[in-house]
Amino acid sequence: MASLERRLGLFSVITISISSMIGSGIFVLPGLGFATTGPSLYLAFLLSAICVLPAALSKAELATAMPTSGGTYVYIDRTFGPLAGTVSGLGLFLSILFKAAFSLIGIAAYLTVVSSFPEDLTFLTFLFVIVLLNILGVGKVSSFVTAILFISLVSLTILSLFSFPLWDLNNMQPLMPKGSSGLFSAAALVFVSFAGVTKIAAIAEEVKEPEKNLPRGILISLLLVTIIYCAISFVLGSVYSISEISGEMKPIYRLAVDVGNPSLGIIFAIVAALTMINTSNAGILAGSRFPFAMSRDNLLPGFLGKLHRTFLTPILSILLSGSIVAIVLLFFNVEKIAKFASAFMILGYIAENFCVIVLREARVQWYKPQYKSPLYPFMQSFGILSGVALLFAMGKIAIFAIGAIAVPGVLIYFMYGFKRTHRKGVIGIRGKRTDLIEKYPYDVGGFCSFEVQGEADVVVSLFGRERSPEMLIEMGIALGHHKAIEVTRLLEIPEQTDLHDMMDEPPELRSLRRRIIAMANEKNESITFDPVLSHDVSRTVFEISQRTHCRWLLIEWGGRRSGGITFHNPIGWLKSHIHCNLATYRDAGVRYIRKIMVYIHNDRNDSLVLETANHLATVLRANVTLVRFAHTKASDEQKYYETHYLKDLGSKLTTPPSTAVVLGDEKLRTLVDETPKYDLLVMGSTDHNLVNSISGTFDDKLIAKAACSVLAVHASNNSELTPQEQE
Repeated sequence: MASLERRLGLFSVITISISSMIGSGIFVLPGLGFATTGPSLYLAFLLSAICVLPAALSKAELATAMPTSGGTYVYIDRTFGPLAGTVSGLGLFLSILFKAAFSLIGIAAYLTVVSSFPEDLTFLTFLFVIVLLNILGVGKVSSFVTAILFISLVSLTILSLFSFPLWDLNNMQPLMPKGSSGLFSAAALVFVSFAGVTKIAAIAEEVKEPEKNLPRGILISLLLVTIIYCAISFVLGSVYSISEISGEMKPIYRLAVDVGNPSLGIIFAIVAALTMINTSNAGILAGSRFPFAMSRDNLLPGFLGKLHRTFLTPILSILLSGSIVAIVLLFFNVEKIAKFASAFMILGYIAENFCVIVLREARVQWYKPQYKSPLYPFMQSFGILSGVALLFAMGKIAIFAIGAIAVPGVLIYFMYGFKRTHRKGVIGIRGKRTDLIEKYPYDVGGFCSFEVQGEADVVVSLFGRERSPEMLIEMGIALGHHKAIEVTRLLEIPEQTDLHDMMDEPPELRSLRRRIIAMANEKNESITFDPVLSHDVSRTVFEISQRTHCRWLLIEWGGRRSGGITFHNPIGWLKSHIHCNLATYRDAGVRYIRKIMVYIHNDRNDSLVLETANHLATVLRANVTLVRFAHTKASDEQKYYETHYLKDLGSKLTTPPSTAVVLGDEKLRTLVDETPKYDLLVMGSTDHNLVNSISGTFDDKLIAKAACSVLAVHASNNSELTPQEQE
């Protein structure tokens, strides 16, 4: 697969990120911000930046895991599925266009100092020119724009320094005339000022050492822009009273005139207009790519994804974007435009924080970010909660914004995209899978258009994180005992990636194949090894178990991954519906199993636990001990009952077992303390639900802490299997 040359260093990352933010946020928004919170506007900018930080770090992580065009839309679509992708794509599309419209209003306001044209005619003229440039394919940012950026930054710095004689700190009192509610409302309003901080993530493929330069560039640019926003806001608050600056559409021009003269004001007005032309142009350019990309994913009509034969640009998508901006300019006032742009952006940032949590906890194989956000999951949780708080601070307009995204997005998806796309997203794949209860054909694609065929008694599924694949296979051999073993190495790839694009077998797979062939020859066992590519691991595992008519499906216990907050089973919900027995093995490094501890749980799996332990004892020539727990304060009658209950169970085994009733004050600690005496613990495995997937079941905790290896078995729920077949 071709990739772009990594040519952008840290300085380029910072430059691109800052240039995406500096614009209407500093040249227009301060006037609206002062009307909302007063002199505390600089605190509102600081608060907004703090709320942006988690999303910035999350997007840096997502970008290094999915360095592809599309940005947030792609992340949400892959994580939550096409319905969420449609809604988010629409929201991001509108947020960018609203910001572009806000910049066009700022351009018109600043150009009134050098032109007598009506403002509405001015911004519509500039909109027409920008749309035309995008259609002709010359709308991209050039080095001229970078020069304008540095001129803006240097000019603003000098202007702030020379304004010092005009400062009157009495203007800063009262600091928050509208209280904390006004401060939070202003923070939500100016949120759109930081919208460009993560834009660099969209070109992550071109960044050198993205695991270092992306997060550093995002954080440095966010810090620098925050300093600029706060400093300019503080200067304006020190120079002007609330009544003088509130609602002012060109505050920087006014400050330049008062510091210098009208000529200096005109210079700053031109610099401001040029800076915001870049912002609005970038908005039309980026915004038009959303319907273009969504049409390619079959979420919008295909004509929006067609390129013009001559200009090679998505003309219809660009015209749609321009038309929406024109409608916004003509029918919305400037404050509503700013609030809508911020609301849409906040929703997008909340979704990005959720994406990181879902992708980390789902443990999809293809999610391998080169950079990981620090303080997970607290950083993402703060980002979600702070985003929700800002939406509440906005009031009714936030609810209207959510409705403006959700209702059309849902309608568009179900009226058009629902029948044209079959992606589920990570949430759909990892969630409850009622579609897997029915039997239906499914192509399991491999490296060479391979399909799993033939019968097998045991299927050993490898997911790539096993401590020792050989030991897991040896346990499969013990369970099967000279019967056919199917070993599948499942490689999960994103739904957007075509299976046929992945034809080269990685070196680690060739090594694994060689070792398994050697094991089969040495042990004289019938072992078949097949690598399988899959968009949907649960569906693939289910289908393989169906095709092979296996009695056992064996996987390694996943446990709690470092940095994760949930316990995870790679096939999750399937354990309650798969049509064979499920065995989950935790390898503690024990290579010779001579003593087996069997923990009797008093549940539906006890019969299978006994049968499995009896079988392994015979095959491995091991001794078995049946174990039950009793509290130290239990009565003599209870202890007597437990002892005789175990002896009664042991009488049914072909290999005479020992029995032990272990006493203690706490069950988990007592059983864990018992495990060092044994090589293998065989126990039942209960079903998972939402609550215990976070806290972990008792089984999870015992498996994790046991000193010996553990085999947790779960009996098949398939009523079609007879007891003889289950044996």
